[in-house]
Amino acid sequence: MAPGVDRLCGYVHVFPTGTLADRTACPRWCDRDDCQRRGQHRSRARHVDTNRPEAFIGGVALVQALHPAAEPMVNLTSVEGSAAASLVLSIGQARVLRYRLAHLLGMAKAGPNGGCWV
Repeated sequence: MAPGVDRLCGYVHVFPTGTLADRTACPRWCDRDDCQRRGQHRSRARHVDTNRPEAFIGGVALVQALHPAAEPMVNLTSVEGSAAASLVLSIGQARVLRYRLAHLLGMAKAGPNGGCWV
């Protein structure tokens, strides 16, 4: 760096995302809309839609606090009428939930095996 330039190393490198390094920059998955007001980065919500009428409307998104050391988390949301509930899971918990759901869905499709459900 040239003498008298007061910026951190990396601020002059253009990354593959097309932006300069910045500690306050959004992660690549962030929707980049109003992060400061919300106080967190948030991905676009992915709706859990079965194309059938359901009692609950579900959604899932990545969230991360604006603190530099914060880790991304998974936010599950359920809405019924005017009531909403939200559950935030760590990435590790979401990964385990994924495998548990796959196992349960596999069991739901199971057939009788000698009189027992497998």
